[in-house]
Amino acid sequence: MSGIDKVFDYLIPPALVDRAARGQRVRVNLNNRRVGGWITDIKPFSQSTEGIALDRLSPLVSISGIGVQEHLLPLVSWVARRWMGSHRAVLQSASSPRVKARVVHPRHGAVSHDASDVVVAATKQARTLGGALLVIPPAMSALTVVTTLAESGPVLVVCPTQRMAHVGAAFLRRKGLTTAEVPDEWDNAHAGVDVVIGARSAVFAPCAKLSAIVVIDEHDESLHEERAPTWNAAEVATERARLAGVPIVLTSAVPSLAALVSWVDKTIYVDSAHGWPKIEIVDLASVPVAGSLLSTELLTSISAPGTTTACVLNTKGKARLIVCKSCRKTQNCPTCLSLLTQLDDATLFCSRCETQHGGVCVSCGRSAFLVPRGGVTQLTSQVQASSANPVIEVTSDSDESWTKGNVFIGTEAVLYRVPQADCVVFADIDRDLGAPRMSAPIEVAAVVVRAARMVGSTGKVVIQTRVVDHPLLVALGSNNVASALQAWRDSVLAQRRALGLPPYSYVARITVTSPHTSEEIPELQSVLVARDEDALLLRAVHREDLEAAITQLRATFGVHMRVHVDPLRY
Repeated sequence: MSGIDKVFDYLIPPALVDRAARGQRVRVNLNNRRVGGWITDIKPFSQSTEGIALDRLSPLVSISGIGVQEHLLPLVSWVARRWMGSHRAVLQSASSPRVKARVVHPRHGAVSHDASDVVVAATKQARTLGGALLVIPPAMSALTVVTTLAESGPVLVVCPTQRMAHVGAAFLRRKGLTTAEVPDEWDNAHAGVDVVIGARSAVFAPCAKLSAIVVIDEHDESLHEERAPTWNAAEVATERARLAGVPIVLTSAVPSLAALVSWVDKTIYVDSAHGWPKIEIVDLASVPVAGSLLSTELLTSISAPGTTTACVLNTKGKARLIVCKSCRKTQNCPTCLSLLTQLDDATLFCSRCETQHGGVCVSCGRSAFLVPRGGVTQLTSQVQASSANPVIEVTSDSDESWTKGNVFIGTEAVLYRVPQADCVVFADIDRDLGAPRMSAPIEVAAVVVRAARMVGSTGKVVIQTRVVDHPLLVALGSNNVASALQAWRDSVLAQRRALGLPPYSYVARITVTSPHTSEEIPELQSVLVARDEDALLLRAVHREDLEAAITQLRATFGVHMRVHVDPLRY
């Protein structure tokens, strides 16, 4: 029901019997109000809820039209259970954008491939295995996976963003395939095309005669639903493929740790000498002016005529950079590598470990520090004074006038707004790498992959840092990036296994709202509880224990508690 997450019994009147089907949207009377809902099941009256007389059942008012495809109802129920959220919310996500269907005829094309292509060979191997995780370098196109699978039948493709889906659909049409971009072309997808493609919610889209599912950039945070229940499109796609009996191929340049564990026996690495661009690691401690971000590499990239450069400077979050005036080393926690902050008494404190580290530099023992200041606007003004090329500050709200420049500066939004560049410069990666979260290095790796895709195999990525010996940066700066990143991920997995952290345990973030507070959370059996700013993190070795704890808390807090199962950042 609209706004109510509960199942009610209604009577289908004779006039609507021929039109009623599971998954359809309907209108009903509830508490003297006319509301919308979905038909989740149809049974003869003799099999309905016991103890209810026929004359007490209210009839359906009307059938609005199409909602969720009937064969996807088991998947919808599974998602609601798996992420412990509202069944109604998942039904809404899985429903057609329009209740009235349009008559559309199926359309199909054809495509041919070079059998020697390494991605084609890996895709065929994945299909033979019944599905696999393909680790594809960012300079190589994952859409080759789609065109290869489309030779055997219609393919459903899930992308991180709608913009990526739109660009991908255009590429596939040029290859001779017919496409349907969902949600706008839902009717075409239902009628039948070669490729159905869309962003996160496309995982519930219709795909007539489905033969395979592809998830591009499995690691991307955009594939995770932000509203409760916080389902993961890659995991939902895997379950849909299992229910439909078709292969699924997940692609990524830096797979999530969960995917590496889940697909440990079916992970295929695609090797290529041109899979990664040149990546330079620049030590900010060697910049002549203390606190400046204008390194030689940055100035060279922004001054080159006829080239496009994107500069990224993230200043979000509470972590501040504390830098030693003497050795210019960023003050990171020796235990967990997160950024240290200064308390009122000038002592250094780690907000992740909740430990103090005295009032002297953790590297050289000196006691004089500086706090680099300035954000995107200040960097923009400095670059404008140092480059003859047009410089434009880019934000998520920028209009299309940003296309008139050669140098673009902004937060991470610049990687989404600028389609292509010759060079991407991360002006100060330490602000992200040292964030007080276990997941910070993984987040940075994902951002670098996006930058590498922007510049392609012939471009360059410059990463400026004061911690050049960080394991992730060492891997990115190596001659064989793909192999070094694989070794880095293996070491992270080994560390997490030893500490009992995800993906070897299960985590949920709990937020309690007024009139309750998180202080009212009772002691939970077999579950560890830690504070994460205004929320609480629950961790359990077994998923059953975590689900039991959440059920116990829901009985206490009800609608005043929000549950985020499997959070990406913690």
